[in-house]
Amino acid sequence: MAWGEARSDACCAAILAACGLLLPFAAQGQEASPVSPFVEEKIVHDSNIFKLSKSVDPAPLVGRPDRSDTYYVTSGGLNLDLLAGRQKFQGHLSVNDTRYQRFRALNYTGHDLRADWLWQIGNDASGELGYTQSASLASFADILGTAHDRLKLQHAFVNGTYRITPSWRIFGGADAYQQRNSDAPRRVNDVDIDNGELALRYVSAAEASIGVSVRAENGRFPVRQPVGAALIDNAYRQNRAGLVAELPITVASRVSGRIDRVSRRYEQVSARDFDGTTARLQYDWKPTEKIGLVAIAQRDISPFEYVRSSFVMINGVTLRPTYSVTASIDLAGTFDVSRREYLGDPSVGLGLAPRRTDHVRSAGLLLTYRPLRTVTIQLNAQHEQRTSNIAFGDYSANVAYLSARYAF
Repeated sequence: MAWGEARSDACCAAILAACGLLLPFAAQGQEASPVSPFVEEKIVHDSNIFKLSKSVDPAPLVGRPDRSDTYYVTSGGLNLDLLAGRQKFQGHLSVNDTRYQRFRALNYTGHDLRADWLWQIGNDASGELGYTQSASLASFADILGTAHDRLKLQHAFVNGTYRITPSWRIFGGADAYQQRNSDAPRRVNDVDIDNGELALRYVSAAEASIGVSVRAENGRFPVRQPVGAALIDNAYRQNRAGLVAELPITVASRVSGRIDRVSRRYEQVSARDFDGTTARLQYDWKPTEKIGLVAIAQRDISPFEYVRSSFVMINGVTLRPTYSVTASIDLAGTFDVSRREYLGDPSVGLGLAPRRTDHVRSAGLLLTYRPLRTVTIQLNAQHEQRTSNIAFGDYSANVAYLSARYAF
């Protein structure tokens, strides 16, 4: 047995052992336990693992003519949902082991951790204190290469809302985010981001609201980016201020949105500084218990990018319809069309490279079947296509998976 396979078996055994130890807590009495262990197995087929352009011959890059692969993901962990008086504690811990059939160099073991305290003080003050951590393999759609990059992400946050009067509410929050990359050329994307937000909102008796929000963000990059003979510090400061609103239209629908003025300043290469307006509009429609739709139109800076040394402006539309076929069968779709402009690359600011612009279209369908309260089976199919103005930045991929989860 290969060492990687032995490690996979050991990981799975540890998951099952941990869940076995927690089984008595999940099964006690007739009441639902606050601790819910689970195990899951998923089989995934990806027609273009490395998200390579159709103009690229994969053989010199990956050592074989194949673009596709099938891989298996074994996961296990537990969820926590505990109510203590007016305080609610939620948590999630999972370990996932991924094994590829062809490209075995991509095999990895990752994890996800989340802990949340939804706090409440009296009738007027509430908020959230939380922490998340994950280890995963970066998507090759972001890498534009075949070298695998293992990401470690951490996020700590705290926020709170205080009701000054029955109609006026004040909100404050702070976040600390960290990203670390394993692939040496991509360590220029290692980043530490701190931000804070303050907002004031008026809420009517009909639950319509309007308010103002200000947010400040600082990003620091431990590794400088080589551009020609120079080493560029990608550190930045970003401020945004704007209006937020939410309006119920009917009993079954509501509209929410925000519009902001954003200013972003870099420590070096000021040609890439940004001043502009961002906006996001969301429509939620739920005419019956069976049917739902979320529609989003946005011109906004992406809230999360693995390529952190460049920030991305997204202009796009997303549709998310849902349909409950029966009490145990649900259908959910996702349709997205967007244009992504990479605005913060120092090479562009120095006139050494053209600005990258991608057009991305994706469509997906998810079928969820729950034959038992403890069993969830999912079947998912997705198509994604990207065109780009940079050489070999285009790709097309079809991904499908089948998963089964058992919760103790």
